[in-house]
Parts: sequence; C-alpha cells; structure tokens
Amino acid sequence: MSILDQPFRAQPSCFDNDDESSDNHSNYCDVFEKKNNHHKRQEEDTSLSTDVKQQNKEIDAILSAALNGLSFQERQKQQEDLHGVNDEIVEEANFIDHSLKDLDSHLIRTKQGSVYEKAETMNPEYVHDRGFRNMFLRGNRYDTKATADQMLRFFAIKEQLFGEQKLTKDITIDDLDDDDKEALKAGSIQFAGKDRSNRVLFLQLPSLRVYKTLLNELRYRYYITMQQLRSEATQLRGAVAITYVVGQFGDNVKGEGFIEQMRLATALPLHTAAFHACCNYGAQHVIGKAAISLMPAKLKARFRVHCGSPMEIQYILSSYGISVDQLPLKSRTHEIDMTRHIDWLQGELPTMMDQEPRQEHTSTIEPNPSDVLYMGGKKSQNQGNDRLRNLVRQLAPKYGSAPNHKKRQVVDGIIHDIHESGGRFLLQEANGEVWTELPIEKVRPKISQSFRNYKNKREASSRHKTPTGTLITGEPHPGDVIFGRSQRSGGNDLLHGLIKERSDEYDALDRGQKHAIVNAVVHRIKGEGGRFLQPTEDGSGWLEVSNETAREKVARYFLNYRRTAAKSGVQ
Repeated sequence: MSILDQPFRAQPSCFDNDDESSDNHSNYCDVFEKKNNHHKRQEEDTSLSTDVKQQNKEIDAILSAALNGLSFQERQKQQEDLHGVNDEIVEEANFIDHSLKDLDSHLIRTKQGSVYEKAETMNPEYVHDRGFRNMFLRGNRYDTKATADQMLRFFAIKEQLFGEQKLTKDITIDDLDDDDKEALKAGSIQFAGKDRSNRVLFLQLPSLRVYKTLLNELRYRYYITMQQLRSEATQLRGAVAITYVVGQFGDNVKGEGFIEQMRLATALPLHTAAFHACCNYGAQHVIGKAAISLMPAKLKARFRVHCGSPMEIQYILSSYGISVDQLPLKSRTHEIDMTRHIDWLQGELPTMMDQEPRQEHTSTIEPNPSDVLYMGGKKSQNQGNDRLRNLVRQLAPKYGSAPNHKKRQVVDGIIHDIHESGGRFLLQEANGEVWTELPIEKVRPKISQSFRNYKNKREASSRHKTPTGTLITGEPHPGDVIFGRSQRSGGNDLLHGLIKERSDEYDALDRGQKHAIVNAVVHRIKGEGGRFLQPTEDGSGWLEVSNETAREKVARYFLNYRRTAAKSGVQ
C-alpha cells in the first residue's frame, strides 16, 4: 500500500527514508513540542545560546556553499530573483521553438517506461500541447534538461494522487473529494496577494494543517498550485513561498509529510523565486537543514531562514518587498485573519461555502484600487482597469490564434490574475451610488469583448501607420547593423562581438546602469561609420531607426545572448 493511501496515524514518518531523515524528523518534532511548551520563555529571552549561534552558522555555511558552487553570473541571477529586481522575461518565438525541440530530444532519451510515456500514448495532444510544455519551460527558466526531468516527475505524481484516468485531464475542484476540500478550507495554504515585484505570495501556515490522510493535503496542494499556473504572469514571474511557524503557529502535525510536500513542489512547474522560512530561535536549525537537503542547488541560493518575534519577522520580510499588510495576521494579537481566505474560497467552493455564515460579507461594497470597474460605458482609470488592459494587450496574440476552448482558458487566466491581485469585477448601478460584484459567467463575455475591441483598434491603427525611421538612399554600407532575420553584415559581426565581449559586464550591473553599456555599444558602431537599419515594410528600401529604437534592440541582443549562453553552458 502506498504511503499516500494510508490513514494519517498509520503512516510511517515522512522522514523515515534514511537514518539522517529519521533523525531530522525526531529533532523537528522535539523542537515544535518544546516551542509550544516554552514559547513565552523563548520570546522573553533575547540572548542567544552558544548552541543556537553555532546552529545559525551551520545554516549560513550550507547556504554559502550553495552560492559558491554557482558561477558569478548565476549567483547574480539568483540574488536578483530573490529580491525581485531581475529583468522581466521577454519570450521570442525562435527561442521558444528551439527550446521545445531541445526538450523533445531530452524526453525521447529518458521517457521509456515512464508514466509520461503512458500519458503520451493515452492522449498525445494533451501532452504535446505547446502551452502546456511552455509552462514547464518557464517554471524551469528554459533549462530543457531540468524541464524534461520535471515533466517525468509531474506525470508520475499526478497518477499517484489522482489515478491513471486523470493523467491527461486538467484537475478541477470536482476532482477533490469532501476530505480534500475540508483540508483546503482549513487554510494551511493561503494566497496573500503579491509582493512589490508582482509575484504571488504562497503563504504556508502549518499550525492550520488538518486532514484525514496525507493524500488529502497533497491533492489540494496540487490543485491550488496548478490553478495559480493558469495565469501566464505567474508562470513568467514565479511565486514567493513563505512558511510561517512563528510564536504560537507551530506545525499542527509536527512535520508529518514534509518530504512528500517537497517532492510534490519539485514536480510542479511553479518557479519559486524566493523561499522564506520564518520561525522561532531554536527551530531554524532543523527546519533549515531539512528543507535545504531537498532543494535543487539554485533554489538553495534563494532560500532564507528568518528568526525572531512576529514583529521582527514582519520587518525582515518587508525588506524583501513583502508588505506587512499582505500577511493575514491581526496587527495587535498576531492571530490569523481568515477573511481573505474565506473570500477566495467563495470563488473556489461556492456550494460548500454557501453553508457557512456570511454576515461579514453582506456590507455595502466599496471599490478598491485593484478592482475592475464597469461604469456604464465610461472608461475607468482605476488600477484594476489598467491591469486588465495590460493583460489584454499582452495576451492578445495568444487569444487571437487560439481555438474557442483555449480562448476560454485565456479569459479565465485573466480573471484569476485579477482576483489574486485583490481585485473584483464591479458593476456600477444606474444611480451611480451602488456597486455590484459580477459573477464569473458575466465577466467572461466582457473580457472577450475587450479582446475584440483591442483587435479592432490595432487593425484601425495599422491601416494608418507609417514606418518609423528615416528612409535612406542607396544600399547599406558594410559597417551598418541590419535588423531582421538572416541579415548579415560587417556591422552585425561587430555588434555580436561587442555583445560577447561586454556581456559579463552588462549582466553584473543593476538594471538602472545597464543603459551605459548599451549606449557605449551604439556609439562604437556609429563611431565606425555604421548605421542601424531595418527593411521598409514592403522590402523595397531601408530605414535608419532612431537612437531610442537602436538602444532597445541592442538591449534585447544582450538578453538573448545571456539566454543562449546559459543554455549552452557558456560562462
């Protein structure tokens, strides 16, 4: 019998896989037992024992070793990810096509006899879907070997959790049984909005863990993670994980299922941009070592352990762009405020939640900045409306080329993104004083109409659009840089050489300083007598682009070079 099929008390310890893991679990449980019994004494004792200081050094040494095992560029990249100051990912069709082919090659070599191969035989269209595979590439930051390995783990654990019949179907709320839903309702995992870099905050509160069997918890963890990944923004930006065992919030089941949780997390294509473990002094040693031992090398570089009182922890998190207001903790008592979790459940489990008292949700609706406001044809400048317009603009190509059933998924992803940012879809009544929250079935056609409106505006604009740049006479000179596919010249060769020569310097600079390198490259090209050209729309001539356009394209070349070098292992 699988461990996932056993009742909670019948399960062996999740740390019993080897001697070290067994010791970890014993220490882990002891720590939380002592914390619950002596929490008040620990908070009052502001001095750290020699043992605790030594344990802190051990954690620091492990993390330092993980960092030292990475190249300078990788260390820089992981630190930028941790603090949310990395460049936004810009995907190019050629790069994605190449990555997908490389992924296929890895899978062909490793899939034999796997559950992945079984799923591929059952429904190749599902397994080979471009959007599905690209989700895994994004989650692994386009490391195609890591992506292939994760896809094999994904289908294996999906079969274990939901059975063979669900292998090639998206898991919905209806696939969770009543015990799964009760575990979900308990709130041990909550979404606490987004950090200052607009990344989802994935908050884990082990003190609220309640389930009949470990399978209940793992199934709902799978479901809510994959729900988050319906948003392309989440796929691209990733999420920030926070485990909060501070003060009275000890693990309710004393670490049961910890290894299974970590294995599930590494099988799902959600990029963990940062991982913060928040705990009391004394607990951090066991928690930190247990977590680090299961992490991929690069994630170790983005893992941090924070110890102290609730106020100290909140202050530390704020330095990473995580606002105190985002955490569902009451300001004075530090008790858990379940209001936002209940609101989220209203959308996920409407039938179930209708059975609960709803007095606190019957008050008059007041719009907040994150809401999308429909005002009877008037254009709203609310932040939520701006977010919706940006999402429509970003996803318009995907929506326009998708079949009808995929269009629905794009629309639902936008609705999910707005909800996760704390927004609602509100309709202003005729008198202008009352707002009503629209149900999803009424929101979908409005977003579909937004896509149609955007398409119509683009088509109207393109009919009157004139090429940007200055038309030149004659043919390009040998020293000119020519933008466009398959364009070669001496200027292009010089540009590629300069980018290769200065890429390390470019990557090491903060985002606000990178422009100096870009300007230097542009000036060097022009100093050699070169121009930056692109073909006219009809291909009959050449346009010299503006300095601003040239700088934008050179910056894009630096970004593409870094990705290509990372894929090929070039340092």
